Amino acid sequence: MTIKILAPLAIAASLFTACSETTTPPPTKADQCAAGLSTDCLIGTWSINGPTVAKTVGNDVVYVIDQSHDLSASPATLKFYIDPQKKTNTFEFTNSSLSRADCITPTGKTYGTWDILGTSIHLYAKIGNECMEKSDVTLPAVVAVEAGKVSMTLQGLFFMEPEMKQADLVDKQNTTEVYTFVSAD
Repeated sequence: MTIKILAPLAIAASLFTACSETTTPPPTKADQCAAGLSTDCLIGTWSINGPTVAKTVGNDVVYVIDQSHDLSASPATLKFYIDPQKKTNTFEFTNSSLSRADCITPTGKTYGTWDILGTSIHLYAKIGNECMEKSDVTLPAVVAVEAGKVSMTLQGLFFMEPEMKQADLVDKQNTTEVYTFVSAD
């Protein structure tokens, strides 16, 4: 009789233990980006405060937002996702309402596709690219994680190129696009 009572108790105890185990939380964006550029790292929404220009101050190189195109009060956003219907890597760039570009698309948005090629991102703007000098580029991308915040620097101009149309060639060549991760949506 004792065995008949102990067996159900042992089964109940093992079920209770299995149900009470904690699940591992999903990785953070900092975790996903710790090893550098990857699809998991890229997916989500990123913001940009404007084109970042390298300036020489004394013997140092300082990276600053171009003051005439400072979008920090209303940053532009760049969303990377996988289109569920077409199964393609897709992006949506939404320009800032503060944009001072000479040419702004009617919707303020640019859509296209993306691929990771080693440590670079290949971007192909398909819709809303009429203001862009190039609609197809491959740019080196550097992902950095600092104190849990994730940033990505595109080494060159693409989305911010219309902001810099009137800049001199040296500034254009020394300009990068620095994005900060916002959300995983």
